[in-house]
Amino acid sequence: MTEHTLIRDGRVLTMAPNAAEVVADVLLRGERIVEVAPNISCPDAKVIDARGMIVLPGFVDTHRHVWQTQLRTVATDWSLFNYFTQMRLIYSAFYGPDDVFLGNHVGALEALDAGITTVVDHCHILHTPEHTDEAVRGLAESGIRAVFCYGLFESPSYREDSARASLAAGWRLDDARRLRRDRLSSSEGHILMGFAPAEIDANPYETNVAEIRFARELAAHRISCHVAMGAYDSGQRFVERMGKGGLLGDDMLFVHGSSLTDDELRFMADSGAAVSATPETEMQMGMGFPVAIRARDAGVRSSLGIDIVSNYSGDMFAQMRLCLQASRALDNRGYESRGRAPRRIRVSARDVLDLATRGGAEAAGLASRVGTLEAGKQADVVLIRTDSIHMTPSIDAVGAVVLNANSGDVDTVFVAGQCVKRNGQLVGVDWPALSARLHASSERIVEGMRSVSLETIEDLAAQMMPRVE
Repeated sequence: MTEHTLIRDGRVLTMAPNAAEVVADVLLRGERIVEVAPNISCPDAKVIDARGMIVLPGFVDTHRHVWQTQLRTVATDWSLFNYFTQMRLIYSAFYGPDDVFLGNHVGALEALDAGITTVVDHCHILHTPEHTDEAVRGLAESGIRAVFCYGLFESPSYREDSARASLAAGWRLDDARRLRRDRLSSSEGHILMGFAPAEIDANPYETNVAEIRFARELAAHRISCHVAMGAYDSGQRFVERMGKGGLLGDDMLFVHGSSLTDDELRFMADSGAAVSATPETEMQMGMGFPVAIRARDAGVRSSLGIDIVSNYSGDMFAQMRLCLQASRALDNRGYESRGRAPRRIRVSARDVLDLATRGGAEAAGLASRVGTLEAGKQADVVLIRTDSIHMTPSIDAVGAVVLNANSGDVDTVFVAGQCVKRNGQLVGVDWPALSARLHASSERIVEGMRSVSLETIEDLAAQMMPRVE
């Protein structure tokens, strides 16, 4: 018989619309939530005492390049130009299939450790079919829920590589078809097939449309596209052209988007397209302020993403805080420009917690499965402790999660009813062994980076990004 788990007496945030905090129980059976209510009776259930803990749906990260895990901190002071020249054009070239497995596997474990139960992996490190298989395996063996967006971006090679040299032109399209047919054929699995065009702002409009049509031939669950990146915006107005051409759809997930126009947001809202803001990289790298709240106000399904742990930590807490305070600052600047001051703060902590849970599920096309704690949904559940010095007292549960909590406060994590973190520790993970492999991988990749002339690459990239100074 399928086992019941009863999460008892937690401070529950179901994240259903207009639902307030309530002290209640959450009953799980197998992969599903059975009931959320006070004083549930289930004598045969395994009981988890959640008194004092905050219980909420797993966070949904709608944009991450998971493979970069072993390059943590290299992007600390980078602009987007630095990121493109070094990460996309040099570091990535030195990833072998095992490096991709480690990056994706440990990156997914990091997400789970922080209470992120679903990730949209925009994966542009697929040098060979073996890289593809290892990227998917890394996610699958972690236990995370994911949309794996097959990336067409082609990084250069700086060494003799017979595996890459033997591939025929256009092999990635065949490889994507293979992956869809063999490994990711199900629309009900924990890992779904998505797609990521090469780079919207760098390619002709016709190329972009052809790639999106291909994604739809694959029946890709989501099509993840970097667009409208602030000072780096190419001015193509891709979303507007797609909207006018009737080519937008609810399968599209636009990433960053700080320079999206009001008209483009209307096109997105009308078509059901979604947006993923990644506040930390956007504000650091010259991509503008996060668009999530502005897009939400325009009726667009809006969400948050982590983007890259080569730059900062892989948790949702930091992104919620940055999005919240950046959005408040933009509102307050409007008052200041008129010589006025706000009586009330318009953007609430609840707003960004919604982006990180229910909004993320909607943007990822998974709202029927996850994003809220409701009977019948998949049991993606997170328990956050409130007994640490920085969480005591936690008078307001929403405020505590958004503005005080960190990954160390995440006590327990379930994905589809499977416990992947308990009592503050990942379940079944041999971290010393993984850490040793990750260090060795990192050292090999960094050594490869040092063998390439950065100045030469930057000179070439500057011709592609003429606004950089």
